[in-house]
Amino acid sequence: NKMTISVIKTHIYKEPVEVVAAAHLGKYPNEYDPNVISCTTVEKKKCDNGVAYTRRIAACLNVLPTILRKVEAVNVDHVEIEEECWWEHKKRLFMVEARNLTGTSLLTMAEVSTYQPHQENPNWTQFDQEGKLTIHGLGRLGYVIELFAYRFFSNGANRGITVLESLLADRSAKITAFWFSEFLFA
Repeated sequence: NKMTISVIKTHIYKEPVEVVAAAHLGKYPNEYDPNVISCTTVEKKKCDNGVAYTRRIAACLNVLPTILRKVEAVNVDHVEIEEECWWEHKKRLFMVEARNLTGTSLLTMAEVSTYQPHQENPNWTQFDQEGKLTIHGLGRLGYVIELFAYRFFSNGANRGITVLESLLADRSAKITAFWFSEFLFA
């Protein structure tokens, strides 16, 4: 008895894919999303085919409401998320896969994202993400968790886009300030 929900998000960043990928890799933790406590790179390598690979583990606050924490596996303060990233610089393609490491006996979260040049403007980035959450055999409680999870998953995807846009705007403001201070008023 399992239920699966899916959320699909698309977005266009008005920055090149290289800039967006770099911002993604440096986005957590940050002031815009206090739910992410830490993000540790556990593996980083360049593959034989030239693809750059990064694997990270993020620790996030458990945002499940108390009523949904009746099951011991999800009654924890923090949850861990594993993220794997592949950067194919020749194709200008950045791929991300994320999954939960906490509570997997009850629910599994899988997210696949791609960042690539926008078809109409290669200096912009097309972002596509599909997230799936599967709840394993919790009966009626599973249904309640499913409703909460869909809302949380959808809001989380939107929050991730907003956070990345904010970080890109911060970066742009710093570059502009540097440009004015170093070159125009020197």
